[in-house]
This record gives sequence, structure tokens and C-alpha cells, in this order.
Amino acid sequence: TVACLCSAFAGVYFEKVLKRPTNDGGQARAPVSMWMRNVQMAFFSILIALINMWRESANRGLTDGLNETGEPMVKPFMHGFTGWAWVIVALQAGGGMLVAAVIKYADNVLKGMATGVSVATGTFASTFLFGTTLSVQFGMGAAMILVSVYFFSNDLPAACGGGEKAKSDEMKKLLLPK
Repeated sequence: TVACLCSAFAGVYFEKVLKRPTNDGGQARAPVSMWMRNVQMAFFSILIALINMWRESANRGLTDGLNETGEPMVKPFMHGFTGWAWVIVALQAGGGMLVAAVIKYADNVLKGMATGVSVATGTFASTFLFGTTLSVQFGMGAAMILVSVYFFSNDLPAACGGGEKAKSDEMKKLLLPK
């Protein structure tokens, strides 16, 4: 529950930061690009990673082997980064940019629904590709996600109190004097 609350707060704050108009002394300026916002927000994580790297550099990667002078050999900085590791780094960076684009041009609710649909779709695909067994709980959760996406993206029928006519009639009652 705390993780859900933190995730929701972070999503709403991220949307606010991306969509907030910029002004310079009361005059509107051109909005900051999505790339610049990502760099601004990544700055703090890069700073923390650099501090952690500096702190851990004293005992970094000592191996069992010894060099020519008899001292323990130290692994290089990017030891173990193969081509596949760089593919994962590129995929994560692309995913971050995709999330930023969705937030900029849509909203946090739509991003949450897209994430839910992608989890459900990926898990259904894994049942056919890898033979993953699904529980009843997962089936009920996936059904709730798909139904909520359907209701979010479509108007309710007029019989259920929805539809364009019901909305316009309700707005007329609220706006027009009697």
C-alpha cells in the first residue's frame, strides 16, 4: 500500500512537472522539452550514483588473483558489461522516454491503464510461449483491468445515465438559470 501511494504520488508529480507552464517574471516562455525535463530529473539519480561509486571505490571488485607486483587485481569499472547489458540499458532508457511522452501527451491515469494492459497481455502471451500457468486471482485482476479500460475509453450508454445527451442535459441544468 505504501508502494502504491508513493508510485501514485510520483506519477502525479511527474505529470505536473511536465505539463506546468513555464514563465519568466510573469511572461510565458516556450515550454521546456521532454528531453530537458528528463535530464533535470535524472540529475539527482546520477549524483547519488556517483557519490555511491566514489564511496565504494576503495573495495571495488577485488579478485582472487594477484598482479605482477603481488597486489590483488582490481576489476575494471564496467567489468561484466556485455553487449546484452547495453541492450538492456538502451531498452530501459527508451522505456523512460516512452513514459515521459505518454505523460506529456496523455495523463497519469492512461499511463497506469496502459501499464496494466501490458502486464496482462504479456502474461497471457507467456502462457502460450512458455507454458506459464495463471491463477484465478490473476484472471480476475486482468478482467478488472480490461473492463476498467473499456469503461474509461467509452461513454456509458444512455440507459445507464451516461452518453452525450445525458451529459449535455445535466450541464444545461447546472449552467442555465431557471
